[in-house]
Amino acid sequence: MDVVNVDQSAMREAAQRAVAVAGGGVKGDGGLVLVIGGSRAYTAPPYLAGLAARRTGAHGVRIAAPPGPAAVHAALEAHLIETPGPELDADAVRTVARLSARIAERLTADGARGRVVWLVGPGLGGSPQAGQVLDALVEARRQDRAAALVVDGSLGGGSMARRRVRALGADMVLLNRHEARVLLPRARPSGREDALDAAELAELARELGAVVVAKGEVDRITDGIRAWQVSAGHPGLARHGTGDVLAGVAAGLLAQKLPAPDAAALACHLVGTAGAELAVGTGPGWLSQDLLGAVAAALRDLLATTDEPRPI
Repeated sequence: MDVVNVDQSAMREAAQRAVAVAGGGVKGDGGLVLVIGGSRAYTAPPYLAGLAARRTGAHGVRIAAPPGPAAVHAALEAHLIETPGPELDADAVRTVARLSARIAERLTADGARGRVVWLVGPGLGGSPQAGQVLDALVEARRQDRAAALVVDGSLGGGSMARRRVRALGADMVLLNRHEARVLLPRARPSGREDALDAAELAELARELGAVVVAKGEVDRITDGIRAWQVSAGHPGLARHGTGDVLAGVAAGLLAQKLPAPDAAALACHLVGTAGAELAVGTGPGWLSQDLLGAVAAALRDLLATTDEPRPI
């Protein structure tokens, strides 16, 4: 399988096709992202992801997650869906499903060009009720698959996780190297810890029926037939929180009607570029929350650049 190296020109063209980025004037043109995740063990990830979606131009974000300190900050830019207990449960999922249907109807009635996207997974892996939440999500998606859906993580790995991803009807699955390995349909030989090759990722994408993103020093993307790689990353991105930002950026771009491969590639480019800029401007001690502003700046700069030669 040939792998296409995604360059800046292609990323700028993709950004220009994102509805809100391209100057959408109707409320809702940027779409809406519903984030479903978090746990008592990991309270910040869903809120970080929700704010990242806003930084791409998504016009609205709703977050269903256990309360935590990060919720106070996120509430300035996102609507929070109350959860009565310390962990998400099936009732919270049903609330999300009802809300999603109402929002989709409103977007259509208003003539907005954006769409509803569910982002499932940031911080959910730390919850003892993750299985119950995922089962409720699968049931909700059996009733209504109108919204696009992004999965962040392996959902526990193995054949059950692959069945869940297929049942969810995911458009995109974001994985780090370990998550990708445990989700593979074929076991890898013992002791083989190198990066997954294009054929392995393509097989996984075909089985899941989704665009798969394998994060790393070079981000690799495939829909099972075609493959791309984005080389804009930086080693400093290998830290907690950056994957949550990437997931939010990808969901925000998908909400603006970018096709899943384009949304995935542009998200990888923006987060990689932002990480490299922070490493230069701030040094190795930059925080994951710093990445939010840096992503917005990377998008701004991408749209401001041109391939045409400048006059001397």
